[in-house]
Amino acid sequence: MTSQRARALPLFFILVAWGAGPLRAQRPLEIVPSVGQFEVFDGGRASEVGWEARFAPRRFHRLPRFFPEAVPVTGAMANSQGTLYVYGGFRFNFPLGKRWAVIPSWATGLYYPGGDGGKDLGGVVEFRSGIELAYRLGGRSRLGVSLYHLSNGGLYEFNPGTESLILSYSVRP
Repeated sequence: MTSQRARALPLFFILVAWGAGPLRAQRPLEIVPSVGQFEVFDGGRASEVGWEARFAPRRFHRLPRFFPEAVPVTGAMANSQGTLYVYGGFRFNFPLGKRWAVIPSWATGLYYPGGDGGKDLGGVVEFRSGIELAYRLGGRSRLGVSLYHLSNGGLYEFNPGTESLILSYSVRP
């Protein structure tokens, strides 16, 4: 990693925290299990399972009012090759009528490729960006299909990246 990137990364995290305002401990509003296919565009050699906790929406005060509130998330993914990824980030809910929504997301996390069969993504810090199409089943649950990209964004010299296609079920406790 170049020294310029090494200095920029902590600054980026400080700016994100500054924009979000003070964080308070809170209970998740939604618990979200998921299942899917890892490396979906590269032959899909592994199944994956995940778990995510979604918290109360927050307003980034320094963004324009038309920008939606950010939903903080934390989660983990494991796949059949022994890969493990834990992350934290944000989702942005764009409703499409009463039942449908398009939800882009972004997260930063720590990646462990697993054993000999796990995919090397170039380093420990990896970024996850994705898009979900969700359908509200009732007042307290949703079914969603997501496609996300996982890569180190050029932090490391080697940056192959990969994509996953997942099905999720969110429910409010």
